[in-house]
Formats: sequence, C-alpha cells, structure tokens
Amino acid sequence: MMHDKDKHEYAELVTALVDNEINDSQLQAKIRTLSESDPDLKFEYHVQTTIKRTVKNKCRFAGCPSSLKNRIMLDLRTGKFPEETPASSKPVFSLRPWAYAAAVAVIFLTLFIFRVTDGEIDPKLEVLESKFSLDKMAMNNFKAILDSKLSCEIASSDSNTIKSFFHDKGLRYALRMVCPKGWEYVGAVVSQDNGEKFGHVVLKDAKGNLLYIFEVDQKYLTSEKKLNLDNEIMSTVMAGSCYTQDAESMGIVINKCGSNVRAVVSKEKSEKLKSLFCGLN
Repeated sequence: MMHDKDKHEYAELVTALVDNEINDSQLQAKIRTLSESDPDLKFEYHVQTTIKRTVKNKCRFAGCPSSLKNRIMLDLRTGKFPEETPASSKPVFSLRPWAYAAAVAVIFLTLFIFRVTDGEIDPKLEVLESKFSLDKMAMNNFKAILDSKLSCEIASSDSNTIKSFFHDKGLRYALRMVCPKGWEYVGAVVSQDNGEKFGHVVLKDAKGNLLYIFEVDQKYLTSEKKLNLDNEIMSTVMAGSCYTQDAESMGIVINKCGSNVRAVVSKEKSEKLKSLFCGLN
C-alpha cells in the first residue's frame, strides 16, 4: 500500500509527466504504470491532462502584461513573498473533490477570459486618481502600494533609467531624484490627473521597508492649480520649512526642493523622514 507521503511525491511526478518535464524513460514508464493502477494517481493524471489539453486548444498566446511583470519585479526587489504552508502539513488526496471543482472552475474561467478578450491586453495602471490634496493623495497612494493595489510601471534601482522613463512618458517637469544614504530605488510610475502627468518613485532600505515619493512642479499647486494643498501647509513649504505629520501608522514630510514640491511617505516617523529628506535638494 502506498503511503500518503509517497503518493504526494508521485502526484507531483504525474504533473511533471504531463508537462513533459521528465526525461528519464524508465521513470516515465513507472509513473504511467502507477497512474493506471492507482485510482488517486489516475484521477490526478486525468485532471492534469484535461486542463493542459483544454488550455492548449482554446487559449491563444498573449504576452505577460507589463503591469503584472513589474509587480513581480517589485516583489522580487523588495523580497516580499507570500508564505507557503509546509508540504508535510498539507493533506495529499483527502480534498480531491475540491481540487476537481477548482480545476473545472479554472477551465471555464480561462475559456471566458480568452473568449471575451479579442485585442491586446491593456495593462492599465491602477494609480489612485483623487481630488484630495497632495498630502492625502500621497498617503492614499502609499497605502495602495502596501496593499499591492498600486504597482510600479518600471522596476529599476538606477536613477538615470527612471529619469529616462519619466521623459519618455511625457512628464513636463524633472524630478530631483534624491536618494538618502541606506536607501535605493525600487521603481517608478506615472499617473495622470486633471490632464497632467505626475511622477511617483518608490525606494526601499536594506530591510525591505518601502518609502514613497510624490513630487510635482510647484506651479501645479499655484499658477496652474492642477492639485490642491492646504493653505497652512503651502505657506510652511513655500517659506522653506518642512511640514511633518504622523497619521494612520504613517509619517509624511512635505518640503520644497528646487522648483518642485515633494511629499514623502513611509512607515517611519515623520521626524525620521525629516532628517532624511529636508536637507536634500
């Protein structure tokens, strides 16, 4: 009688066999024999071959959307991955009816998606457009980054690469691209609001903690008025001082850098952010 541990290992080999990942002819023959003689492995083989055949016959090829690619790159750069349950604690075949139902759901969902998708996949950005003030927008965007609702369009630690990205995207102003000691760039994204494009940058420290920068030309807060900022905050910033605030387990600093106004948000206290950024121009 085959133990659950052995059956789990053979189930994985069945999947590998269906995916043509086994080169050893003797092992191939052994897995095929077991798949015919063992009811559970036979069921596993049937499910895997059905999914593979259906997807192959019904689905056209489409490249990975850039938004998904960049989200994966961001996860790789920040080192944040979902935790896996140890294999030893997973039931091997006890939930096979649920697995079968899930497989059927995957097939129908896949058929539906590719049936209604006739054109190129549009990797539309999920930047949080908002009528809130600059500080509220910055804090909302940072929360969206932590919740994986907002991802970078480009993943890079090179400032020149990010500058070129902003130029190619049509930004009408140049970001200062400052990076405090102990931090490095993760990537960037461009959003559009009120007919204007804005640049956003994400940094990380050695521990993988993220930091978000929303930097705009000051004219978008004054003469052209594309964005809003509280009058008290605006007066503080234009006087050359740093505005700081701690709220919702986040710290935010807003200061003037050259002809730009920069909002910096992270889980650090605002005083720590002030020491990092308020002397950088």
